[in-house]
Amino acid sequence: MKKHILDTAVNKRQFMQGLAVLMGAGVSAQLMSGQALASALSYQAESDSTNQALTLFTEKQMQCLHDICAQVLPQTDTPSAAQLGVHGFIDHQLSVCFSKEQQQQAIAIVEKIKQMAMSHWQKSYVELTAKQQILLLQQIEAQQAGFDEQDGAAFSLLKSLIVYGYFTTEIGATQVLAYQAVPGGFKGSIPYASVGKSYGSLAYY
Repeated sequence: MKKHILDTAVNKRQFMQGLAVLMGAGVSAQLMSGQALASALSYQAESDSTNQALTLFTEKQMQCLHDICAQVLPQTDTPSAAQLGVHGFIDHQLSVCFSKEQQQQAIAIVEKIKQMAMSHWQKSYVELTAKQQILLLQQIEAQQAGFDEQDGAAFSLLKSLIVYGYFTTEIGATQVLAYQAVPGGFKGSIPYASVGKSYGSLAYY
């Protein structure tokens, strides 16, 4: 059982800034609204959330979700989303912070991925090669091979939760995210002539 990102104000602030840059302010604001951030930061990863049913997903769905996480954020010099237990985080976060409709959308897209894997290759998603798994996810993105716009929107929610879950782990927040000051360092006492114009109200006229 490992807790997500460290509970200091500085870490939280840096995390929120970094995630907003990474995902876009609109998406990150939705994911971190209300109790969502507190729930994410207090989440305790299960020792094995892959081979058991959790609050929303069945055991088979959790196995599929594990492999989806592994393909969306694969292992590089840092662990994959699956290795950090993000699939368990998704079940937790959906059950605590999202509407019934959004929960059902997430369940439905995982179930459809399972069904389409069987339809295309006569294998479960977890039995596919990594190349086949990625191809199936790309088909959702492109809304091809039996996937429609609704499926694409549901998958976008799932991907957002995968990224959010990954970067609220201690490893994701401290070893992958790097805070960069925007727009840069402060420069004082510069010649006024180099500015060109000072602040004005031209936009109102």
